[in-house]
Amino acid sequence: MIIIGIDGGGTKTTGVAVDEDGKILAFKTVGPSNPNSSTEETVRYEINELFSILTKGKALTEKDVVFAGISGVESGGKKEWFIRLLREFTGPLANIFVDNDAVTALYSETKGQPGIVCISGTGSIVYGINDNQKRDRVGGWGFLIGDGYSGFAVGKKALEHIFSELDHGELPGEMANQILRQFNVETVPELIPVIYEVGKSRDRVASIAKIVIELSDKGDERAIKFLHEAADSMLKDITLLFKKLYEREGDHKQIPIVLTGGINQHAKEIVTYLQEKGLKERSPFSFKLASQHPVAGAIYAAHKEIGKNITPSFVKRLEEELTTWMKTDVKG
Repeated sequence: MIIIGIDGGGTKTTGVAVDEDGKILAFKTVGPSNPNSSTEETVRYEINELFSILTKGKALTEKDVVFAGISGVESGGKKEWFIRLLREFTGPLANIFVDNDAVTALYSETKGQPGIVCISGTGSIVYGINDNQKRDRVGGWGFLIGDGYSGFAVGKKALEHIFSELDHGELPGEMANQILRQFNVETVPELIPVIYEVGKSRDRVASIAKIVIELSDKGDERAIKFLHEAADSMLKDITLLFKKLYEREGDHKQIPIVLTGGINQHAKEIVTYLQEKGLKERSPFSFKLASQHPVAGAIYAAHKEIGKNITPSFVKRLEEELTTWMKTDVKG
């Protein structure tokens, strides 16, 4: 029996093939697989490259399982399209499951148990599954509609600040100077054509969040304020989802809140702020920074889909081997 787990998004896609004991047989990272942000041809090319490593081109059997957590598959028939795509590379017999990549992110830490995951990267979303397997989400509607705690939102706050400095006749501060250096321009107005370049605005604004995080680590009060605002927005969405999934059931036990995505992973200020606020307000949330790659969650999700127990020995072996394989894997 071979279990293949895939975690895919708009930038990269990681896949792993393991045996029944959690031993890794193959591991590979390729390019994007979000069907909404890449063409079908691009996604097919990347999945083909992925499976050329994971299965070496061989068809899978009726005992084998594939679980793919892919961003962007929950609308417009994309899930069905992706299942058909995977079937091209697995053959007709394998068991195939495709779901939201938030599921893999959640299960990477809960090992298939219920909880809530908050993903904060270039974009953002809060997604949860309760004890009755009811699912729901808050946010994740894209940078034009919300994403108050995404990299884009944090970067936008930084840009608003440095242009406000300019409007008030103030000299550029450290935040402005670092942003100017990042984009290789000398004055704040020169950022306009860079930021507004067609097709590149979202990623370029989101990239500024890294500067905000670095400044917050150095104690910059403005940067810390921006991250606290992002954390408050995050907590607002987590609380709303909690009410939808748990409070109506009268369930007030500690709910695991898995924090993942590039912003959460690098912004210590956000994680600390949420943990301290949770303790102070005696919230039912237990905040945990994700420590495992979401592709591990895809393997656990595959187990749940076929009703196979996830044993401690399986978890131990898989996660130990993942750590080793990730150090040697090269994207592309």
